[in-house]
Amino acid sequence: MSKVMCVCLLLVASLVSAQTTERLQLSDVIGIAQMRSPAYARTKNTFENNYWRYKNYRASLLPALSLNGSIPNINRSIERITLPDGSDAFVDRSLATSAATLSLDQNLPLTGGRFSVLSSLQRIDLFGVNASTSYLGTPVSISYFQNNLFYNDFRWQKRIEPLVFEEARRAYTEQMEEIALQANNLFFELLSAENNFRLAEINLANTDTLYKISKGRFDLGKIAENDLLQIELSLLNARNRVAETSLDLELRQQDLKRFLSIPNEHKVVLVVPDNARFFEVNPTKALEESRSNRQAVLQFRRRRLEAEQQLARMKGDNGVQLGISANFGLTQRGNLLGSVYTNPQDQQTVALTLNVPLVNWGQNKSRIRMAEANRELTEVNVQQDEINFEQEIILQVMRFNMLKDQLLVAAKADTIAQKRFEVTKERYLIGKISITDLNLSIQEKDQARQAYIQMLRTYWNSYYTLRRLTLYDFEKQQKIPVRDKALR
Repeated sequence: MSKVMCVCLLLVASLVSAQTTERLQLSDVIGIAQMRSPAYARTKNTFENNYWRYKNYRASLLPALSLNGSIPNINRSIERITLPDGSDAFVDRSLATSAATLSLDQNLPLTGGRFSVLSSLQRIDLFGVNASTSYLGTPVSISYFQNNLFYNDFRWQKRIEPLVFEEARRAYTEQMEEIALQANNLFFELLSAENNFRLAEINLANTDTLYKISKGRFDLGKIAENDLLQIELSLLNARNRVAETSLDLELRQQDLKRFLSIPNEHKVVLVVPDNARFFEVNPTKALEESRSNRQAVLQFRRRRLEAEQQLARMKGDNGVQLGISANFGLTQRGNLLGSVYTNPQDQQTVALTLNVPLVNWGQNKSRIRMAEANRELTEVNVQQDEINFEQEIILQVMRFNMLKDQLLVAAKADTIAQKRFEVTKERYLIGKISITDLNLSIQEKDQARQAYIQMLRTYWNSYYTLRRLTLYDFEKQQKIPVRDKALR
């Protein structure tokens, strides 16, 4: 049996030695989270999606050159055709057609239409007894098309799309600060679990020592059996507490490592972030930076514009609709390729399309009224969101400015409780106080330490929340920069 135990101990020792231990500060955890966490990957992918959407919009404003064609299109069949006298007949057809078109298209945001320049060439090859070749060429053709003269979608896109992209840039920075906030919470959950486990181990060691001492004093008749039993009960509770906090510590370890994408075989040990940065935040300055930096401010403007766009679309689509298409070009046909570019004939087409609703039982009017109501509702909601936006920042600034004194008090209470426990422990050992007083000092010591850790968590949570709400570093007195070089 002893050999088996030795082998087991050797295996455990080898596993422990193989495990890598990482000592991390709060800044380390946040830095890792903002570089390789799944939350960062989602944030970056979201921004890239919006980035390519904006690139696509910008590309739509540039000229587009395209080449279309079919070379060749062979047709051998029997088809019905209409003869010059109006009768129909079935005839054999054996031909090949080829066509190519080179076009240059340009959307016009100023008017909302599309301008095109093209050049095309067609060829027909007839097979059989009457074999022949003919060409039809259009050296140049200029055209303009606009579906509705009363609604220009390009004009609205020009106002909205840049806002959407700038929103995405600011949202990226906000999400990076949100990742810092998430990392902060997970950091302190693990730190609290480490603290609870450490306290449980210390209390177990102290209780075990006190039990041994008390047992000797009981044997000498210096303490009552009731005191010995109370210490023994405390010892059992301390052992249970170690087991509970050990399990919670492992769970919190797994949560943080999963968030940071740290290998499971690594062990994380945290450093208490007691280097709090004390500074006062001016509420007016915080509001100014929020209005200048936050995504929400652009979002308010975009929501108003989108409501106005919807109303303009309803008025343009539901009233009188007037469209235009115009074309001017040169064309020629011939049996030789060069002949289609000799003395080309001009061709022009102009068409105006008109759609006037006569009787639709008020559908157009109701759609416009719905769009107007939606615009008014959007305005009310945006105004309320703007009020909430400012109130949230003011309250957060007030909360942060108050935390300095609370954190200093918690740190002082932790120090005092620790010293009081040491004094109480020494007095118990010399028989000056009862076990009840000792247990009370242990509870106060643990509570003071836990309260200090919790106050640290509250302080740093408030610190990173303030950064997220303003996108401003009040410690360095500068705007928070974009951290990913690819997005600059």
